[in-house]
Amino acid sequence: MKKLFALLLTVAVLLSITGCNGSGSKEDVVINLWHLNVDETDANRIAIEEFIAKYEADHSNVKIEQHILQDADYKDKILTEFSGSAESIDVFTYWGAGRAGDLVEAGKLLCLEDHLSAKQLDIFKAGVDTNFRYDGKLYGMPQASWMMVLYCNTELFEKYDVKLPETFDEWLSACEIFAENNVIPVALGGGVDDGWQAAFVYEALVNRIVGAEAEFKVISSGTGYDAPGFKEAAVKMQELTNIGAFGKSPLEIDEDTSNAQFLTGAAAMRLTGSWFTGGIYDDPDSLVAGKVKAMPIPMVTDGAGKNTDYVGGFIDGVFVNAATKNPEISVDFAYGLGIALSTKQHEGGEGFTPYTLPVDESGLSPLGIEVAALADHVIDGVIAWDTFLPGDKADLHIDACQSLLKKNANIDAFLKVYDNVFR
Repeated sequence: MKKLFALLLTVAVLLSITGCNGSGSKEDVVINLWHLNVDETDANRIAIEEFIAKYEADHSNVKIEQHILQDADYKDKILTEFSGSAESIDVFTYWGAGRAGDLVEAGKLLCLEDHLSAKQLDIFKAGVDTNFRYDGKLYGMPQASWMMVLYCNTELFEKYDVKLPETFDEWLSACEIFAENNVIPVALGGGVDDGWQAAFVYEALVNRIVGAEAEFKVISSGTGYDAPGFKEAAVKMQELTNIGAFGKSPLEIDEDTSNAQFLTGAAAMRLTGSWFTGGIYDDPDSLVAGKVKAMPIPMVTDGAGKNTDYVGGFIDGVFVNAATKNPEISVDFAYGLGIALSTKQHEGGEGFTPYTLPVDESGLSPLGIEVAALADHVIDGVIAWDTFLPGDKADLHIDACQSLLKKNANIDAFLKVYDNVFR
């Protein structure tokens, strides 16, 4: 009954704040939606399909055409399209902060705020739309937030009598024990197209050594990277690499492979975003449901990071092409889609909604409840650097972090890259 009530209430609210814009026109309209949710079992893809079906049923003259690309191709394809008028794009999912900022600066994105009512804008929780505002105006609808989690296979920890790591030293020790027993300590696929996973490890260590406040100041202002904590994070990541913490060939595998390593019990840990939670229960190949503990990023002794600091936040969003031929309908659809995506992610335990609208938490898995509890504890977050930095600088950052997945990497050469990243 609780779930039905929440669903009906959410639908009622959505109907009251969407569906008005553009509904007066009876001309047939096609809205082209671009996104990267290829997996049909993924919560985001399910949310998209459900919302499209609902929107088309409520707007008989509107047809939503999906254009779905692989993650590895998506950023480049979007930028290629927007180097022109991007005529084949009306609405698209993308990243806020620096990524979308480049498009806003180029005049490629529609300001949503100019097409939304005060009532529609009154559903945001405080501070959640910071990465989607430019010059104070809203350009994107945030999806759910995420936070970085260290997923631990408790069955393997118990089998080898390993303590769940709360500190970096305990994490390093755990990795050594698993490696000695031919268990992949941390599943990580940092190959060419998934270098962000390498960046995740470095950013996690920076967060704990430097602290979220100082970390964000550096990536937002471009100054202060010469502080010793940034080098210490690279040194500690090298310690992990040199003992085989990420397996034998982390640069030769991708995200899907590393997910499979953890889900099939071949790896003891997985450091990734909270979006991974749902797959532990829903992926048909998962053998670890009910055997996983969600842990925060291990603390670093004498580090400036607080246990209330975290990696994550609101960065994924829904945007509208400034050149769309149907701005009112496109904004109306994007607005509703942002809400639908955040609701699905929150209710599946994979993220946390930015909106004050009702959500049903009765279906959360035990692991989803654990992750939600971790999220309730944190305060200051820093989003992934590659989504905050402009595209060319983000690529330099990712390439540099991939170099730390090679044993005995040149730390000075790694640090030198950031003269260009933060210049």
